[in-house]
Amino acid sequence: MQGKRAVRLLPWPVTLIGAYHEGKHNVMTASWVSQVSFRPPLVMVSIAPERHTYGLIQKSGEFVVSILTADQAEVAQFCGSRSGRDVDKISALGLKTRSGQAVKVPVLEDCLANIECRVVATHPAGDHVLFVGEVVGGSAIRPDAPPLLMLDWKPGKFSPIGSG
Repeated sequence: MQGKRAVRLLPWPVTLIGAYHEGKHNVMTASWVSQVSFRPPLVMVSIAPERHTYGLIQKSGEFVVSILTADQAEVAQFCGSRSGRDVDKISALGLKTRSGQAVKVPVLEDCLANIECRVVATHPAGDHVLFVGEVVGGSAIRPDAPPLLMLDWKPGKFSPIGSG
């Protein structure tokens, strides 16, 4: 079907969605992430209910979107191919974290930016659930680094318009 092929050509940001509940911190790779409002600032993430992160967000009502840089494709691959039920991804990758400003979810120190969110709505959407989070904190860690994007389900590098 041409519609499916066309959707695969939509470029997506590659992020890690962080969740934390009762001492358990997990991150999962996600590309179905988008800003949905300026006032108030709202961000949406789409997560399948069978994912470990889904349960942590359901219980805590908080999440962090960590935007990956173009040089973090291996981090994205690792976190997207293993379950937090089976492996502590933070420790396995040696990811540096610190406390969030406004949420209990730790933020990542080596990514492009972190967006701290509190869930304000959930919406079933096919085989996923949309978590809409109000942005309550954030940090730009490496604002000049190019973000990691995915096109046709393949990680790629971002080239700013006019960069030649």
